[in-house]
Amino acid sequence: MKKLIGLIALVVLTGCAEKKPLTQEEQWHGYCKSVGNAARTIMLDRQNAIPKDQAIEHANKVEDDITKGFIFDIIEAVYALPEKSIKNDIEGSREKVRSEFTAKCIATPHEEMPDYKPF
Repeated sequence: MKKLIGLIALVVLTGCAEKKPLTQEEQWHGYCKSVGNAARTIMLDRQNAIPKDQAIEHANKVEDDITKGFIFDIIEAVYALPEKSIKNDIEGSREKVRSEFTAKCIATPHEEMPDYKPF
């Protein structure tokens, strides 16, 4: 019985332990995952007939220069695609652009972390 109580206490304390701080590479990877999710959302907007001007207007509200650069690249790439191709495979198009921009972001050299709020 004492071993069981000790084991339960150990499990509870382990669950309450502080998380280790993320390395800069882990932070960058998390940021790039957010960039990929933004690309997917921009593709969704394009598929739902949101005009490019409106997407650019919204992107101009982003304050971080690194993030703004990625967002404008995504907008240019997504709005350059033929409408027919993005509507033939709706989910596939979203996933493709998400994975492409996540990979592109991860491969991008970086010296500093962007100022962003992960979700």
